[in-house]
Amino acid sequence: MSPEPHRLQKELLANLAGEDAAPQPAREPETVAHPRKRNPKAIATSAVFLVTSAALLASSAAVLAFDLPMGFAIAGAGLAAVSLGQALLAGRRAERRPARPAHKFHSTRKASKSEAASERKLDRSWEAQETPGQVGAMFDALGDIFVAIGPDSGILSCNEVFRKATKVEQPIGKSLIETGIVPIETDTGREVRIGEGDSQRIWAWRQTASRDANGKLVTYAIGREVTNERLAREELAEAKTRAEDASTAKTRFLATVSHEIRTPLNGILGMTHLLSQTETTAEQAGYLKTVRESGHSLLQLIEDLLDSTSIEAGRFHLRENDCHPRELVQTTCELMAASAHEKGIEIASHIAFDVPETMTSDAGRLKQILFNLIGNAIKFTEEGGIQVEVDRDGDRLLFSVSDTGPGLKPEDQKRIFGEFERADNSSTRKHGGAGLGLTISARIVQALGGTISVSSVLGEGSRFSFTIPIKPAGQSSATHPDLAGKPLEGKTVLLLAPVGPVADTLIRSIRELGGHAERASAPETVRAAMARFGDDVTDLLIDRRIADENADFVTATARQLSNDVAKTLLIAPEDSRELKLSPELAAGRWLVRPVRAVSLVNVLGRRDDRDERNRASGVITTPTLLRPSDTPTFDILLAEDNPVNAFLVRTMLARLGHRVTLVENGLDLVDAALERPDGKCNFDLVITDLSMPELDGESAIREIRSIESAESLERLPIIVLSANGQAETRDAILAAGADGHAEKPIDPEWLTKLVSVTAANGRKAREA
Repeated sequence: MSPEPHRLQKELLANLAGEDAAPQPAREPETVAHPRKRNPKAIATSAVFLVTSAALLASSAAVLAFDLPMGFAIAGAGLAAVSLGQALLAGRRAERRPARPAHKFHSTRKASKSEAASERKLDRSWEAQETPGQVGAMFDALGDIFVAIGPDSGILSCNEVFRKATKVEQPIGKSLIETGIVPIETDTGREVRIGEGDSQRIWAWRQTASRDANGKLVTYAIGREVTNERLAREELAEAKTRAEDASTAKTRFLATVSHEIRTPLNGILGMTHLLSQTETTAEQAGYLKTVRESGHSLLQLIEDLLDSTSIEAGRFHLRENDCHPRELVQTTCELMAASAHEKGIEIASHIAFDVPETMTSDAGRLKQILFNLIGNAIKFTEEGGIQVEVDRDGDRLLFSVSDTGPGLKPEDQKRIFGEFERADNSSTRKHGGAGLGLTISARIVQALGGTISVSSVLGEGSRFSFTIPIKPAGQSSATHPDLAGKPLEGKTVLLLAPVGPVADTLIRSIRELGGHAERASAPETVRAAMARFGDDVTDLLIDRRIADENADFVTATARQLSNDVAKTLLIAPEDSRELKLSPELAAGRWLVRPVRAVSLVNVLGRRDDRDERNRASGVITTPTLLRPSDTPTFDILLAEDNPVNAFLVRTMLARLGHRVTLVENGLDLVDAALERPDGKCNFDLVITDLSMPELDGESAIREIRSIESAESLERLPIIVLSANGQAETRDAILAAGADGHAEKPIDPEWLTKLVSVTAANGRKAREA
């Protein structure tokens, strides 16, 4: 204890005893007293400092190590340290108080008790005055508010930061509200806002209550300024809200634009199809083909934009079912072949024979990836060709698309999968495109659980590869039965074809299937092959391109072979209409490139698979909507408000022999569909547009299904036509009670099949 308290203590004791404050003679104790070696006041004060400092240091470290809320929460431990320090003071006084000697005189004991009581009062008074000031000074150094509040809500003490923040010079005795402090609850805890407008400051607020050395309940509070952090957080939250609103608006905008573009595009492509069914000149047919291809290019751009938006919004979903990878790859290559052949380049596919015939995946999304990769390869390749391969790598499938295009620079390879990225972004670029195809493909591959990559050499070409896991299917996942074993064992094939993917794939496939094969494109290479084969040649495969360029060479080669050697012509899909070959060639069979492995086995194995090959080369014939004689006709209710689309669909259905009744809004649709004389349906089928005046298609379907259920009426099959190709729309339509869905622009063949199957199933259900 400092000298000043000692002096006051002695004066007070003297007054209480009625004696002078002069020193008293020492008394002989009965027991040896334990002398006071240290000042109890100093010990107690040191305890306060130690405990409080430790808590504040811990809080400061936490503020540096963690974000502000957590650090500030720990800093609140300083409040607890105040009360803890006071408790330690009391404990120290009891512990350190000297043992008073026993005395035989009662007056001496009374004086000793008085002295002890006086000392305790002085200690408590000293602590009450000194401790808050010391703690407040510590918080001043930290830049934090510190305030002690009594049980009557009046301020007992505060630090300088509090006075400056509140601009209240004499806060003692006032309440927090009177000083402008009103703590409020937020999602991050309590906080206090002091000031208005731009000058407003924000303080994170923590308070705790404990009893002081005199037993009074005191509330201690600290505040840490978090103005910049809170404003930044609020700005971030506001920016996030704006971004989400903008994304939602963009999605709605693109969906609306997509619908508005699809509707006239449906009319363009539909009318083009109908016109192609009429008699046209070769020149007119060429013009129609250009219009149709341009329309499909525009449609693909719309699909990419919608997919990109769905991915951004987190609404991208897979539809995994039984998938046939071999059939999928072959069909995709056949569809893309016409575009490749128009540029004078090749396209070929090779699927390893250990690739499962059936697996679980999203076939539509896989086809989309392949369309993007093959389409890009065709777009950028001017000579040579494209090779599509599928191999098995353990429990994964590896797809690759290789081209002989210009290749990519190393820096372009790193960014090529980015959104709206193109290898050439200059205004003078040769090839167009929005730069979305590869981005969407990468996102789909990722969703399928795979990876995608590119390797390229500038000036030599590129190879895009992706992997997906092999998931067991509900059906057998064995390889194709016609490819099992060595079906071409004993076959020796001489291939007359130019160098390129087609020849390489054929040679590779024949060898893997157990046969022998060599390629030749000139007399010297033919002689070399014949020298190796001798009289063992069983088949001659002749590429139409070689035959057209050098018919004499092909004829001479054929004459060198035995009459028993089977001759097969290798043609492009567009070549089958008109073949101009020397009669001496006498090729009795043909294969369409890109060649399917099964077709190759069937032709070389002398199996008749002409129907299958005709199907594979279906692009050489123009589809027709003329109804087969055995196809039933139906009464159809068509709801369509767009005159062009109404005319198009009605014409397609009428050419099939169906009877069509047209309504132009949703309310008329409901009335006509529910008109049931004798409880029977007037129609076999309803076809309705999704967007309809008065009542939209989905709402109309729900109302029809509701009334059918309530009144136990026959269920009328319903097909919906929609210009919105998003999966969510299709799911909502089917959930409302639709039986089928067709996207605009309408695929005539798909609509034909959908109408026949849906109407026939509905008729059977009603007759049952």
